[in-house]
Amino acid sequence: MWRRDDEPMTSEQTPAEAGPPPAIRGRPGHLHMTLPRPIRLLATFLLLAAASLIVWTVFLGLTLPPKYDAGHWNFLWTGFDIALLCVLAYGAWAAWFRRQILATTAIVAGTLLLCDAWFDIVTSIGHRDQWLTLLTGFAGELPMALFFFWLYRRIVLATLAALHGQLGNGPPPRRLRDARIPGRPTGTTGPAGTVGNPAALDGPVRATRH
Repeated sequence: MWRRDDEPMTSEQTPAEAGPPPAIRGRPGHLHMTLPRPIRLLATFLLLAAASLIVWTVFLGLTLPPKYDAGHWNFLWTGFDIALLCVLAYGAWAAWFRRQILATTAIVAGTLLLCDAWFDIVTSIGHRDQWLTLLTGFAGELPMALFFFWLYRRIVLATLAALHGQLGNGPPPRRLRDARIPGRPTGTTGPAGTVGNPAALDGPVRATRH
């Protein structure tokens, strides 16, 4: 466990016991990571994009007509289904050969299936085929999307557990939102020449007294 910043290191303590590296030191009694500049810029960009999307969504809701004669309707849906087919086929290959890329493929497949169900259901309401679309959406596409999201979570958490076991960084995070993005390797050398970075792989860091 990390010690508070206002506690000096004694001769019997190792650097890891005395406190966190300077990159994650903060006020006494508080521990936090100093985010690299690219990460701060990315977070700022995403926040601004989300804020601007609120304005854009309100504008669309007030100006779009309830009906629209779309062109290339057949090409739109066949192209979408071809993209979904390619993602599922690639996911099948990744699962067969146990490739780590399966996690990314699962999140993409789940997102595409959610979009497919959304557009199918919304555009079919009020038409004679709406019950068939509702059945395929709620009984097929949405359960498959949830399965792929679950698969993504399981792969990522299993990978983090394996990394924590190899680096000796304590228990792995139990929730995805508690997992940190690994930074540039710093710290002590772990098994098989790996470099352990407690601030990059472990869950929330807590300041405690020994």
